[in-house]
Amino acid sequence: MLAGHEAFRSIPNKDSHLPWWKNDGLFRLNLLLCCIFLAQFLNGYDAVLVSGFQAMSAWKTSVTGEPDSSKIGLLNAATYLIGMVTAPFAALIADKWGRKWCIRYSSVTNLVGTAIGCATGAGGTNGYAMFMVSRIIIGSGLAFAVMCSPIMLQELPHPKHRTWMAGFFDVAFICGNFTAAWLGSSYLTNNWSWRIPYLIHIGPALVMIFLITYVPESPRWLIKKGRDSEAKAFFIKYHGNGAEDDELAAFEYAEVQEAIRMETETKQDSWKVIFSSRSSRHRLGCVILIAICQNLSGTAIISYCDSLPSLVLKLVGITDTVTSTGINAGLTSFTFVMAMFGLWLTQRVNRRPQLLGTWLAVLLANIGLTACTAMYTKTGNKGAGIAAVAFVWLYNGAFFVSCGSIFFSYPAEVLHYSMRGKGMMIWMITAKCLSVFSSYTNPVAMEQIGWKWYLFYTCILVVTGICLYVFIVETRGHTLEEIGQLFDGKPLETSLHPEVATMGYKEKGEIASVSINAVTDEEKSVGQ
Repeated sequence: MLAGHEAFRSIPNKDSHLPWWKNDGLFRLNLLLCCIFLAQFLNGYDAVLVSGFQAMSAWKTSVTGEPDSSKIGLLNAATYLIGMVTAPFAALIADKWGRKWCIRYSSVTNLVGTAIGCATGAGGTNGYAMFMVSRIIIGSGLAFAVMCSPIMLQELPHPKHRTWMAGFFDVAFICGNFTAAWLGSSYLTNNWSWRIPYLIHIGPALVMIFLITYVPESPRWLIKKGRDSEAKAFFIKYHGNGAEDDELAAFEYAEVQEAIRMETETKQDSWKVIFSSRSSRHRLGCVILIAICQNLSGTAIISYCDSLPSLVLKLVGITDTVTSTGINAGLTSFTFVMAMFGLWLTQRVNRRPQLLGTWLAVLLANIGLTACTAMYTKTGNKGAGIAAVAFVWLYNGAFFVSCGSIFFSYPAEVLHYSMRGKGMMIWMITAKCLSVFSSYTNPVAMEQIGWKWYLFYTCILVVTGICLYVFIVETRGHTLEEIGQLFDGKPLETSLHPEVATMGYKEKGEIASVSINAVTDEEKSVGQ
């Protein structure tokens, strides 16, 4: 049997004919993994929420009057800056003490940061300083979650669910955007107009901190730490639905064990080996390229530049805040639909065609927006203004066809286990650096040179499109361990001959001796 092309589906697996919600093991696992999606939901909710606060007079008063643009810029960049600082710590904790601790930390920081933020300006305190501290605390936790969550969504789900569960991660971000756009207190004029939406952080954070206790630890991390019996028990209980002689569970365990053994023998977790190995450099190059595509696509202009939408909406007779807010919420809803379409598409087409096709669509939308904005600016043509709004929707929608389903999952899946934490740290730092760049340059550039700044992103889109075509490796249809073989060119024996691995375990009776209750125990030797 050859690896890839979803060959794992031909390996007998108990109750594989049932929908996942009727499979007890998969139902419990997928339900528990919802707390991972909550982390990204909070990230999306928080991003839109704070941008909306800047239009509220009550919020401005609470943060010491009317902060100048530089203070607002620093406030916007605070979460990105702290993410750059905390990313190395997140990678260290995820590799040393387990993936779950990053989610725990994110939950706690959301609770603490929300409490401090809601107290902004109370009792004569320095409102700006308090809100800044709140943003730093929450931002550090969001960085932990965003870096580690894609790893968990690659390492824990069943092989046939890995792609769509990892792809749904950023859809949760859009759900957070959607909630923040529609769930506000815009009809209030006092401090509760911003405090009520800010307090909503607490609900998802409490659910996260409760559920993460019951989420099983990554079986790959367990094998790396020598806790093989717990890893076997995980595969049996969740992927084999409790069947101790399940062949897919045996195959997965053998494949992961072989891959990690080979990585350990060649010291693939050292920075020296990572940078000296051509395949590892290729992996890191793909990770950095995806981070650039995520953050330098030009879609950030839509968030930072409000002059064009404001002018165009006034031009077509829309001047009231409620209607404008509804149109922005409509854009968020459209983005959600396009992200769901992208997730559906990911299950049916290869990664490269989806990436390249959507990137071409983003480029064309960028060109259309640039041309229409230039025409409107020069002539005041009403049709050009309306077309510009349409291209804003197409720009964002086309981008999220890939961003929603691939951009957060691809970096984690192309990195083999030993460098996954370190590689995701590099992805996080790159993304945060580019986010800081965008948050500072976009408002200034749009104010100084207007629509001409779009041309910068046109050039970026062309260059990144060429790089995607040259460097991105097709990963669809492969297990997580098989993807490593695409870069290394060294197939695992378990992947090539899964029937040998499953027969061997049946004969030895190793699987039958494992207690499936082992995975319910809290990590007993967390410092190993």
